[in-house]
Amino acid sequence: MDAKTTAIIVVDMLNDFVTGHLKSERVMKTVAPLKQLLDCAREKEITVIFSNDSRLPIDCELETWGEHAIRGAKGAEVIPELGLCDDDYEVPKRCYNSFFGTNLDLILSNLGIENVVVTGCHTHMCVRHTSAIAYCLGYNIYVASDATNSFTEEDYNNGIAYLKQIYKAQVFTVDELCAMWTK
Repeated sequence: MDAKTTAIIVVDMLNDFVTGHLKSERVMKTVAPLKQLLDCAREKEITVIFSNDSRLPIDCELETWGEHAIRGAKGAEVIPELGLCDDDYEVPKRCYNSFFGTNLDLILSNLGIENVVVTGCHTHMCVRHTSAIAYCLGYNIYVASDATNSFTEEDYNNGIAYLKQIYKAQVFTVDELCAMWTK
């Protein structure tokens, strides 16, 4: 996988999802591997994009999940452990899908990206919906198995299986991904 045509998409690694309103011990376990992946990617000059919930009080998902990741609030900020850098992109989103109503595809296509490594939370929801559109737009989908998770083991396993079967996602560990990148 060529570094120049690859981007890491980090989905919803925000305060509210890791330590706040919708915190998950399982998602907390992804922080160290994801940090390792981002450090490796930045060293290899791979594009890093944070796709972040940025809710408005009228958003329909608030009815399902309660108030979370409200635009401008601390809960909607990327967790500090991931070290948001000046060269990283931030793409605010208002639904599960990182492409809908955002400029994500424009960023990827302008950068000549062909491969996306989808990480973050939750494998069976936002990672899945983001992967769906990435697949439909012709991107090659990769998933870092230890840098994504869900509320439950069942949701995680179902999410990974679905990504592999339906979107032909290739699943690797963070160590495997870092070893395969060329600069």
